[in-house]
Amino acid sequence: MLTFLLAVDGSVSSLKAAEKTSELTKFHESKVSILTVLDISKIELSELQSYRPEESLDKLIEKNEGDMNKKGKQILNDAAEYFKGKNTEIKKIIKYGDAADVICDYAEEKKFDFIILADKGLSGVKRFFLGSISDKVVRHAKSSVIIVK
Repeated sequence: MLTFLLAVDGSVSSLKAAEKTSELTKFHESKVSILTVLDISKIELSELQSYRPEESLDKLIEKNEGDMNKKGKQILNDAAEYFKGKNTEIKKIIKYGDAADVICDYAEEKKFDFIILADKGLSGVKRFFLGSISDKVVRHAKSSVIIVK
């Protein structure tokens, strides 16, 4: 059974990656974990300034995670739509941190056969032909990486 880690960020490009992944899973018995990584730097500056060492960063995230998790769940649900009616096992995951690092670490920890992601995402940043996240994942991942254009 092939295992895929599909990294999505809600961009049109990442939905193309979800569509391509669903096409790939037609031919093999597969498990797909759909991962979105939320950027904790989006937490309001005023909240970070009030951060105290005795408070855990997890508690600060927890205070803000309602809105962030709502957004993350919507991103995952949108990507999961491409797998409806298919015989593919789906798991949805929300993580926090630097997207490229989290994708690489999670893929290594769970030993996925393939990581699939879009060539560029929401940031709009282009580094030659690849976005900065996809570029970093290609260079550092221990799993095979499929980039969808």
